[in-house]
Amino acid sequence: MEKAILIHFDSSTGEVKIEALGFEGLSCLEATQPFEEALGVVEGDRTYKPEAQQHHTTSNHQQRLRQ
Repeated sequence: MEKAILIHFDSSTGEVKIEALGFEGLSCLEATQPFEEALGVVEGDRTYKPEAQQHHTTSNHQQRLRQ
């Protein structure tokens, strides 16, 4: 599967979400970290996709960022 990092911007709220596609386990964290650092401070709980749940107990995949 091809790997991709999607960055979602909500223009009405200013919320930014980063989504990693095609990564195994928690390798998505290493892939998304540079984007998180460039976009701002991470707020709230990190969320994970089902394929990463075997390595972490949280169950969603998006992270909110604030500048």
